[in-house]
Amino acid sequence: MPPDQINGIVALCGEEDVIPRLISALKSLSHRAWSGYKIVTEDGSSYDISALDKVRSNLAIGCCLAESKDYKMALHGTVYHPEGFNFAKLREVSKEGLGRASELLSQLDGDFTFVMIKDDELIYGRDPLGVKPLYFARDFSTFGVASEIKALKAVGFKNIERVRPGSIHRSSLKRGESFLFSKIMPASPLRVGMDEASDTILNLLSESIRRRVRGLDGVVIGFSGGLDSSLLALITSKLKKVTLLSLYAKGSKDEEDVKDSARSLGLDLEELQIDLEQVRNRIGLVKHLIESDRTMDLAIGLGVHLAAEKCSQMGHKTIFLGQFADELFGGYAKYVRALREMGEESAEKTILQGVLDGHKNNFERDEKASSPYAEVRLPYANIDLVRYALSLPLSLKIGRGEDRRKLVLKEVAMKAGLPRDIILKRKRAFQYSSGLQKLVRVAKD
Repeated sequence: MPPDQINGIVALCGEEDVIPRLISALKSLSHRAWSGYKIVTEDGSSYDISALDKVRSNLAIGCCLAESKDYKMALHGTVYHPEGFNFAKLREVSKEGLGRASELLSQLDGDFTFVMIKDDELIYGRDPLGVKPLYFARDFSTFGVASEIKALKAVGFKNIERVRPGSIHRSSLKRGESFLFSKIMPASPLRVGMDEASDTILNLLSESIRRRVRGLDGVVIGFSGGLDSSLLALITSKLKKVTLLSLYAKGSKDEEDVKDSARSLGLDLEELQIDLEQVRNRIGLVKHLIESDRTMDLAIGLGVHLAAEKCSQMGHKTIFLGQFADELFGGYAKYVRALREMGEESAEKTILQGVLDGHKNNFERDEKASSPYAEVRLPYANIDLVRYALSLPLSLKIGRGEDRRKLVLKEVAMKAGLPRDIILKRKRAFQYSSGLQKLVRVAKD
Protein backbone atom coordinates (compact mmCIF):
# COMPACT_ATOMS: atom_id res chain seq x y z
CA MET A 1 0.00 0.00 0.00
CA PRO A 2 1.41 3.43 -0.88
CA PRO A 3 2.76 5.27 2.18
CA ASP A 4 0.36 8.20 1.90
CA GLN A 5 -2.74 6.10 2.51
CA ILE A 6 -4.87 5.23 5.50
CA ASN A 7 -5.96 1.64 6.08
CA GLY A 8 -9.21 2.22 7.95
CA ILE A 9 -11.48 4.96 9.29
CA VAL A 10 -13.72 5.69 12.28
CA ALA A 11 -15.41 9.07 12.77
CA LEU A 12 -17.75 10.13 15.57
CA CYS A 13 -19.85 13.23 16.18
CA GLY A 14 -21.52 13.56 19.59
CA GLU A 15 -23.10 15.88 22.11
CA GLU A 16 -20.25 15.14 24.53
CA ASP A 17 -16.62 14.05 24.35
CA VAL A 18 -16.30 11.21 21.80
CA ILE A 19 -12.60 10.46 22.26
CA PRO A 20 -12.96 7.48 24.67
CA ARG A 21 -15.46 5.81 22.36
CA LEU A 22 -13.33 6.60 19.32
CA ILE A 23 -10.35 4.88 20.92
CA SER A 24 -12.46 1.79 21.61
CA ALA A 25 -13.67 1.74 18.01
CA LEU A 26 -10.14 2.09 16.65
CA LYS A 27 -8.85 -0.73 18.82
CA SER A 28 -11.50 -3.02 17.33
CA LEU A 29 -9.75 -2.35 14.00
CA SER A 30 -6.24 -3.03 15.30
CA HIS A 31 -5.65 -5.47 12.40
CA ARG A 32 -5.69 -2.45 10.08
CA ALA A 33 -3.23 -0.37 12.11
CA TRP A 34 0.00 -1.44 10.43
CA SER A 35 1.76 1.69 11.73
CA GLY A 36 -0.42 2.74 14.63
CA TYR A 37 -3.27 5.23 14.86
CA LYS A 38 -3.94 8.93 14.46
CA ILE A 39 -6.87 11.06 15.60
CA VAL A 40 -7.87 14.40 14.06
CA THR A 41 -10.17 16.69 16.07
CA GLU A 42 -12.52 19.47 15.03
CA ASP A 43 -9.89 22.18 15.44
CA GLY A 44 -7.63 20.41 12.93
CA SER A 45 -5.19 19.11 15.56
CA SER A 46 -3.91 15.55 15.16
CA TYR A 47 -2.73 13.19 17.87
CA ASP A 48 -1.25 9.76 18.26
CA ILE A 49 -3.60 7.47 20.14
CA SER A 50 -1.06 7.20 22.96
CA ALA A 51 -1.22 10.96 23.59
CA LEU A 52 -4.93 11.39 24.21
CA ASP A 53 -5.18 11.47 28.00
CA LYS A 54 -6.01 15.19 28.03
CA VAL A 55 -7.75 15.53 24.66
CA ARG A 56 -11.46 16.32 24.59
CA SER A 57 -13.59 16.72 21.46
CA ASN A 58 -17.15 16.07 20.40
CA LEU A 59 -16.13 15.64 16.75
CA ALA A 60 -13.18 13.51 15.66
CA ILE A 61 -11.83 11.17 12.98
CA GLY A 62 -9.69 8.17 13.87
CA CYS A 63 -7.37 6.61 11.29
CA CYS A 64 -5.67 3.23 11.17
CA LEU A 65 -2.36 4.09 9.52
CA ALA A 66 -0.32 2.25 6.94
CA GLU A 67 2.45 4.80 7.60
CA SER A 68 2.67 7.51 10.25
CA LYS A 69 1.70 10.90 8.88
CA ASP A 70 -0.49 13.88 9.75
CA TYR A 71 -3.93 14.02 8.14
CA LYS A 72 -6.48 16.82 7.94
CA MET A 73 -9.00 14.42 6.48
CA ALA A 74 -9.18 10.64 6.19
CA LEU A 75 -8.95 9.02 2.76
CA HIS A 76 -9.00 5.23 2.72
CA GLY A 77 -8.01 4.00 -0.71
CA THR A 78 -6.64 5.32 -3.97
CA VAL A 79 -7.67 7.62 -6.79
CA TYR A 80 -6.18 6.13 -9.97
CA HIS A 81 -7.33 8.83 -12.38
CA PRO A 82 -6.80 11.68 -12.95
CA GLU A 83 -3.15 11.10 -12.14
CA GLY A 84 -1.89 13.18 -9.23
CA PHE A 85 -5.37 14.12 -8.07
CA ASN A 86 -5.25 15.81 -4.66
CA PHE A 87 -8.23 14.91 -2.51
CA ALA A 88 -7.73 18.12 -0.58
CA LYS A 89 -9.61 19.77 -3.46
CA LEU A 90 -12.74 18.21 -2.05
CA ARG A 91 -12.31 20.21 1.14
CA GLU A 92 -12.30 23.41 -0.87
CA VAL A 93 -15.25 22.69 -3.15
CA SER A 94 -17.33 21.36 -0.25
CA LYS A 95 -17.55 24.99 0.92
CA GLU A 96 -19.76 25.57 -2.13
CA GLY A 97 -22.05 22.68 -1.19
CA LEU A 98 -22.30 18.97 -1.82
CA GLY A 99 -23.48 19.53 -5.38
CA ARG A 100 -20.11 20.99 -6.37
CA ALA A 101 -18.27 18.24 -4.51
CA SER A 102 -20.38 15.65 -6.33
CA GLU A 103 -19.28 17.09 -9.68
CA LEU A 104 -15.66 16.61 -8.69
CA LEU A 105 -16.17 13.06 -7.40
CA SER A 106 -18.02 11.99 -10.54
CA GLN A 107 -14.83 12.51 -12.55
CA LEU A 108 -12.71 10.08 -10.53
CA ASP A 109 -11.66 6.50 -11.15
CA GLY A 110 -10.72 5.03 -7.81
CA ASP A 111 -11.43 2.76 -4.86
CA PHE A 112 -11.96 4.98 -1.84
CA THR A 113 -13.90 6.12 1.16
CA PHE A 114 -13.35 9.45 2.87
CA VAL A 115 -14.37 11.43 5.94
CA MET A 116 -13.63 15.07 6.72
CA ILE A 117 -14.69 17.54 9.40
CA LYS A 118 -16.36 20.78 8.35
CA ASP A 119 -17.63 23.06 11.10
CA ASP A 120 -19.75 20.84 13.36
CA GLU A 121 -20.43 18.20 10.70
CA LEU A 122 -18.90 15.13 9.10
CA ILE A 123 -18.67 14.95 5.31
CA TYR A 124 -18.16 11.40 4.05
CA GLY A 125 -18.60 9.26 0.96
CA ARG A 126 -17.76 6.13 -0.97
CA ASP A 127 -16.50 5.21 -4.46
CA PRO A 128 -19.05 4.45 -7.23
CA LEU A 129 -18.77 0.65 -7.04
CA GLY A 130 -18.24 0.34 -3.29
CA VAL A 131 -14.86 -1.39 -3.50
CA LYS A 132 -13.93 0.07 -0.10
CA PRO A 133 -16.40 -0.59 2.74
CA LEU A 134 -18.07 2.16 4.76
CA TYR A 135 -20.95 2.04 7.26
CA PHE A 136 -22.87 4.56 9.36
CA ALA A 137 -25.08 4.56 12.45
CA ARG A 138 -26.89 6.99 14.71
CA ASP A 139 -28.29 6.95 18.25
CA PHE A 140 -29.82 9.65 20.45
CA SER A 141 -26.49 11.36 21.20
CA THR A 142 -23.91 10.26 18.62
CA PHE A 143 -23.44 9.80 14.87
CA GLY A 144 -20.72 7.50 13.54
CA VAL A 145 -19.04 6.33 10.35
CA ALA A 146 -16.55 3.45 10.07
CA SER A 147 -14.80 1.06 7.70
CA GLU A 148 -16.21 -1.97 9.50
CA ILE A 149 -19.43 -2.85 11.31
CA LYS A 150 -17.51 -4.10 14.34
CA ALA A 151 -16.07 -0.63 15.01
CA LEU A 152 -19.57 0.86 15.34
CA LYS A 153 -20.77 -2.08 17.41
CA ALA A 154 -17.79 -1.61 19.73
CA VAL A 155 -19.17 1.78 20.80
CA GLY A 156 -22.75 0.65 21.23
CA PHE A 157 -24.46 1.38 17.91
CA LYS A 158 -27.28 -1.03 17.05
CA ASN A 159 -28.83 -0.08 13.70
CA ILE A 160 -25.88 -0.02 11.32
CA GLU A 161 -26.26 0.58 7.57
CA ARG A 162 -24.04 0.63 4.51
CA VAL A 163 -23.11 3.94 2.95
CA ARG A 164 -24.44 3.75 -0.58
CA PRO A 165 -21.73 3.45 -3.25
CA GLY A 166 -21.28 6.61 -5.30
CA SER A 167 -22.69 8.90 -2.63
CA ILE A 168 -21.50 11.86 -0.55
CA HIS A 169 -23.13 12.98 2.70
CA ARG A 170 -23.02 15.81 5.19
CA SER A 171 -24.26 14.81 8.67
CA SER A 172 -24.42 16.13 12.19
CA LEU A 173 -26.60 15.16 15.13
CA LYS A 174 -29.37 17.49 13.99
CA ARG A 175 -29.34 17.44 10.20
CA GLY A 176 -28.14 15.66 7.10
CA GLU A 177 -27.76 16.11 3.35
CA SER A 178 -26.92 13.57 0.64
CA PHE A 179 -25.97 13.56 -3.04
CA LEU A 180 -25.58 10.62 -5.40
CA PHE A 181 -22.60 11.51 -7.58
CA SER A 182 -22.49 8.24 -9.52
CA LYS A 183 -25.25 5.73 -10.20
CA ILE A 184 -25.07 2.42 -12.05
CA MET A 185 -28.03 2.44 -14.41
CA PRO A 186 -29.32 -0.06 -16.98
CA ALA A 187 -28.40 1.22 -20.42
CA SER A 188 -30.02 0.78 -23.80
CA PRO A 189 -27.92 -1.81 -25.65
CA LEU A 190 -25.35 -0.34 -28.01
CA ARG A 191 -25.53 -1.41 -31.62
CA VAL A 192 -22.08 -2.96 -31.72
CA GLY A 193 -20.74 -6.26 -32.94
CA MET A 194 -18.28 -8.63 -31.32
CA ASP A 195 -15.24 -7.11 -33.04
CA GLU A 196 -15.88 -3.52 -31.93
CA ALA A 197 -17.00 -4.53 -28.44
CA SER A 198 -13.94 -6.71 -27.81
CA ASP A 199 -11.58 -3.97 -29.04
CA THR A 200 -13.18 -1.45 -26.68
CA ILE A 201 -13.12 -3.81 -23.70
CA LEU A 202 -9.46 -4.65 -24.29
CA ASN A 203 -8.62 -0.93 -24.36
CA LEU A 204 -10.68 -0.16 -21.24
CA LEU A 205 -9.27 -3.09 -19.27
CA SER A 206 -5.70 -2.27 -20.34
CA GLU A 207 -6.15 1.35 -19.24
CA SER A 208 -7.65 0.24 -15.92
CA ILE A 209 -4.64 -2.00 -15.29
CA ARG A 210 -2.19 0.72 -16.36
CA ARG A 211 -3.70 3.10 -13.82
CA ARG A 212 -3.65 0.52 -11.03
CA VAL A 213 -0.03 -0.60 -11.47
CA ARG A 214 1.31 2.96 -11.48
CA GLY A 215 3.95 3.38 -8.78
CA LEU A 216 4.31 -0.34 -8.02
CA ASP A 217 7.66 -2.10 -8.38
CA GLY A 218 5.99 -5.40 -9.21
CA VAL A 219 2.54 -6.97 -9.14
CA VAL A 220 1.25 -10.05 -7.32
CA ILE A 221 -1.88 -11.50 -8.92
CA GLY A 222 -4.21 -13.94 -7.21
CA PHE A 223 -4.28 -16.71 -9.80
CA SER A 224 -6.71 -19.57 -10.35
CA GLY A 225 -5.57 -20.55 -13.84
CA GLY A 226 -8.83 -19.51 -15.51
CA LEU A 227 -9.77 -16.87 -18.06
CA ASP A 228 -10.25 -13.85 -15.77
CA SER A 229 -7.02 -14.00 -13.78
CA SER A 230 -4.98 -15.20 -16.78
CA LEU A 231 -6.11 -12.29 -18.96
CA LEU A 232 -5.36 -9.92 -16.10
CA ALA A 233 -1.90 -11.47 -15.71
CA LEU A 234 -1.11 -11.34 -19.41
CA ILE A 235 -1.94 -7.65 -19.82
CA THR A 236 -0.26 -6.68 -16.55
CA SER A 237 2.94 -8.55 -17.46
CA LYS A 238 3.45 -6.14 -20.35
CA LEU A 239 3.65 -3.28 -17.85
CA LYS A 240 5.26 -4.71 -14.71
CA LYS A 241 7.00 -7.81 -13.43
CA VAL A 242 4.21 -10.20 -12.43
CA THR A 243 4.22 -13.00 -9.89
CA LEU A 244 1.24 -15.34 -9.90
CA LEU A 245 0.04 -16.48 -6.49
CA SER A 246 -2.17 -19.56 -6.20
CA LEU A 247 -3.55 -21.40 -3.20
CA TYR A 248 -5.49 -24.63 -3.16
CA ALA A 249 -6.15 -27.82 -1.23
CA LYS A 250 -4.22 -30.95 -2.11
CA GLY A 251 -6.00 -32.96 -4.78
CA SER A 252 -8.15 -30.04 -5.95
CA LYS A 253 -8.62 -29.16 -9.61
CA ASP A 254 -6.60 -25.99 -9.20
CA GLU A 255 -3.52 -27.93 -8.12
CA GLU A 256 -2.82 -28.86 -11.73
CA ASP A 257 -4.69 -26.06 -13.51
CA VAL A 258 -2.59 -23.25 -12.08
CA LYS A 259 0.67 -24.98 -13.02
CA ASP A 260 -0.49 -25.60 -16.59
CA SER A 261 -1.75 -22.04 -17.07
CA ALA A 262 1.36 -20.46 -15.52
CA ARG A 263 3.52 -22.48 -17.90
CA SER A 264 1.41 -21.38 -20.86
CA LEU A 265 1.80 -17.74 -19.79
CA GLY A 266 5.50 -18.08 -19.01
CA LEU A 267 5.10 -16.30 -15.68
CA ASP A 268 6.52 -17.02 -12.21
CA LEU A 269 4.18 -18.94 -9.92
CA GLU A 270 4.10 -19.02 -6.12
CA GLU A 271 1.95 -21.84 -4.70
CA LEU A 272 0.39 -22.17 -1.26
CA GLN A 273 -1.17 -25.53 -0.39
CA ILE A 274 -3.89 -25.34 2.27
CA ASP A 275 -4.87 -28.20 4.57
CA LEU A 276 -7.67 -28.73 7.09
CA GLU A 277 -5.52 -27.77 10.08
CA GLN A 278 -4.71 -24.37 8.56
CA VAL A 279 -8.39 -23.78 7.84
CA ARG A 280 -9.36 -24.67 11.41
CA ASN A 281 -6.67 -22.36 12.77
CA ARG A 282 -7.77 -19.38 10.67
CA ILE A 283 -11.51 -19.75 10.21
CA GLY A 284 -12.35 -17.92 13.46
CA LEU A 285 -10.16 -14.96 12.57
CA VAL A 286 -11.54 -14.77 9.02
CA LYS A 287 -15.10 -14.87 10.35
CA HIS A 288 -14.23 -11.96 12.65
CA LEU A 289 -12.58 -9.99 9.84
CA ILE A 290 -15.25 -10.41 7.15
CA GLU A 291 -18.19 -10.15 9.57
CA SER A 292 -19.97 -13.14 8.01
CA ASP A 293 -20.23 -16.84 8.79
CA ARG A 294 -21.69 -18.00 5.45
CA THR A 295 -19.71 -20.97 4.16
CA MET A 296 -19.10 -19.43 0.74
CA ASP A 297 -17.93 -16.13 2.25
CA LEU A 298 -15.63 -17.96 4.64
CA ALA A 299 -14.11 -20.04 1.84
CA ILE A 300 -13.46 -17.06 -0.44
CA GLY A 301 -12.48 -14.80 2.45
CA LEU A 302 -10.03 -17.40 3.73
CA GLY A 303 -8.45 -17.64 0.30
CA VAL A 304 -8.09 -13.86 -0.02
CA HIS A 305 -6.80 -13.59 3.55
CA LEU A 306 -4.08 -16.23 3.13
CA ALA A 307 -3.12 -14.87 -0.29
CA ALA A 308 -2.76 -11.36 1.17
CA GLU A 309 -0.60 -12.71 3.98
CA LYS A 310 1.64 -14.52 1.49
CA CYS A 311 1.77 -11.40 -0.67
CA SER A 312 2.99 -9.40 2.34
CA GLN A 313 5.63 -12.04 3.11
CA MET A 314 6.84 -11.68 -0.47
CA GLY A 315 7.45 -7.98 0.17
CA HIS A 316 4.34 -6.55 -1.53
CA LYS A 317 1.47 -4.61 0.00
CA THR A 318 -0.90 -4.80 -2.98
CA ILE A 319 -2.57 -7.85 -4.52
CA PHE A 320 -4.54 -7.85 -7.77
CA LEU A 321 -7.60 -10.08 -8.19
CA GLY A 322 -9.74 -10.93 -11.22
CA GLN A 323 -12.92 -10.26 -9.25
CA PHE A 324 -16.02 -8.92 -11.09
CA ALA A 325 -15.44 -10.33 -14.59
CA ASP A 326 -18.18 -12.92 -14.03
CA GLU A 327 -20.70 -10.27 -13.04
CA LEU A 328 -19.87 -7.99 -15.98
CA PHE A 329 -19.68 -10.54 -18.76
CA GLY A 330 -22.09 -13.30 -17.79
CA GLY A 331 -19.82 -15.86 -16.19
CA TYR A 332 -22.28 -17.55 -13.85
CA ALA A 333 -24.51 -20.48 -14.76
CA LYS A 334 -27.49 -18.64 -13.26
CA TYR A 335 -27.35 -16.11 -16.09
CA VAL A 336 -27.65 -18.80 -18.76
CA ARG A 337 -30.38 -20.50 -16.73
CA ALA A 338 -32.33 -17.25 -16.51
CA LEU A 339 -32.02 -16.80 -20.28
CA ARG A 340 -33.22 -20.32 -21.03
CA GLU A 341 -36.05 -20.41 -18.52
CA MET A 342 -37.32 -16.82 -18.43
CA GLY A 343 -35.92 -15.00 -21.45
CA GLU A 344 -33.58 -12.13 -22.28
CA GLU A 345 -35.18 -9.52 -20.03
CA SER A 346 -34.82 -11.73 -16.97
CA ALA A 347 -31.20 -12.57 -17.81
CA GLU A 348 -30.34 -8.89 -18.28
CA LYS A 349 -31.95 -8.00 -14.95
CA THR A 350 -30.03 -10.80 -13.21
CA ILE A 351 -26.72 -9.56 -14.63
CA LEU A 352 -27.49 -5.95 -13.67
CA GLN A 353 -28.40 -7.00 -10.12
CA GLY A 354 -25.13 -8.90 -9.80
CA VAL A 355 -23.23 -5.73 -10.70
CA LEU A 356 -25.28 -3.57 -8.33
CA ASP A 357 -24.74 -6.04 -5.48
CA GLY A 358 -21.01 -6.41 -6.08
CA HIS A 359 -20.11 -4.29 -3.05
CA LYS A 360 -22.09 -6.31 -0.52
CA ASN A 361 -21.58 -9.74 -2.12
CA ASN A 362 -17.86 -9.53 -2.88
CA PHE A 363 -15.91 -6.31 -2.44
CA GLU A 364 -16.51 -5.70 1.25
CA ARG A 365 -15.66 -9.29 2.18
CA ASP A 366 -12.44 -9.34 0.17
CA GLU A 367 -11.23 -5.94 1.37
CA LYS A 368 -11.80 -6.90 5.01
CA ALA A 369 -10.19 -10.31 4.57
CA SER A 370 -7.01 -8.78 3.14
CA SER A 371 -6.87 -5.76 5.47
CA PRO A 372 -4.26 -7.05 7.97
CA TYR A 373 -1.71 -7.60 5.21
CA ALA A 374 -2.35 -6.00 1.83
CA GLU A 375 -4.61 -3.82 -0.28
CA VAL A 376 -6.78 -5.53 -2.90
CA ARG A 377 -6.97 -3.95 -6.36
CA LEU A 378 -9.62 -5.02 -8.87
CA PRO A 379 -8.95 -3.90 -12.46
CA TYR A 380 -12.28 -5.28 -13.71
CA ALA A 381 -14.06 -3.03 -11.19
CA ASN A 382 -13.40 0.10 -13.19
CA ILE A 383 -16.38 2.41 -13.58
CA ASP A 384 -15.86 3.06 -17.31
CA LEU A 385 -15.49 -0.66 -18.03
CA VAL A 386 -18.57 -1.43 -15.92
CA ARG A 387 -20.74 1.09 -17.74
CA TYR A 388 -19.61 -0.12 -21.13
CA ALA A 389 -20.16 -3.78 -20.24
CA LEU A 390 -23.71 -3.02 -19.07
CA SER A 391 -24.46 -1.30 -22.39
CA LEU A 392 -23.57 -4.35 -24.48
CA PRO A 393 -26.20 -6.59 -26.06
CA LEU A 394 -26.84 -9.74 -24.04
CA SER A 395 -25.92 -11.87 -27.06
CA LEU A 396 -22.30 -10.72 -26.74
CA LYS A 397 -22.12 -12.09 -23.21
CA ILE A 398 -24.09 -15.33 -23.03
CA GLY A 399 -26.01 -17.85 -25.14
CA ARG A 400 -28.39 -20.64 -24.30
CA GLY A 401 -25.76 -23.38 -24.31
CA GLU A 402 -24.03 -24.38 -21.05
CA ASP A 403 -20.60 -23.27 -22.30
CA ARG A 404 -21.91 -20.03 -23.82
CA ARG A 405 -20.67 -17.64 -21.16
CA LYS A 406 -18.36 -14.62 -21.20
CA LEU A 407 -18.36 -14.70 -25.00
CA VAL A 408 -17.00 -11.20 -25.52
CA LEU A 409 -14.33 -11.61 -22.83
CA LYS A 410 -13.09 -14.75 -24.59
CA GLU A 411 -12.79 -12.73 -27.79
CA VAL A 412 -10.86 -10.07 -25.84
CA ALA A 413 -8.53 -12.78 -24.58
CA MET A 414 -7.96 -14.05 -28.13
CA LYS A 415 -7.01 -10.56 -29.30
CA ALA A 416 -4.72 -10.06 -26.29
CA GLY A 417 -2.85 -13.24 -27.17
CA LEU A 418 -3.96 -15.45 -24.29
CA PRO A 419 -3.21 -19.13 -25.03
CA ARG A 420 -6.23 -20.92 -26.46
CA ASP A 421 -6.05 -23.75 -23.91
CA ILE A 422 -6.69 -21.24 -21.10
CA ILE A 423 -9.52 -19.50 -22.94
CA LEU A 424 -11.38 -22.76 -23.57
CA LYS A 425 -10.71 -24.28 -20.15
CA ARG A 426 -13.86 -25.05 -18.17
CA LYS A 427 -13.50 -23.42 -14.78
CA ARG A 428 -15.61 -23.62 -11.65
CA ALA A 429 -15.81 -20.82 -9.09
CA PHE A 430 -12.65 -20.39 -7.00
CA GLN A 431 -14.12 -21.68 -3.75
CA TYR A 432 -14.92 -25.01 -5.43
CA SER A 433 -11.97 -25.44 -7.80
CA SER A 434 -9.50 -24.66 -5.00
CA GLY A 435 -11.12 -27.12 -2.59
CA LEU A 436 -11.52 -24.42 0.08
CA GLN A 437 -15.31 -24.68 0.25
CA LYS A 438 -15.05 -28.37 1.14
CA LEU A 439 -12.40 -27.73 3.81
CA VAL A 440 -14.46 -24.92 5.36
CA ARG A 441 -17.53 -27.16 5.56
CA VAL A 442 -15.54 -29.80 7.41
CA ALA A 443 -13.92 -27.23 9.69
CA LYS A 444 -17.32 -25.78 10.64
CA ASP A 445 -18.78 -29.19 11.62
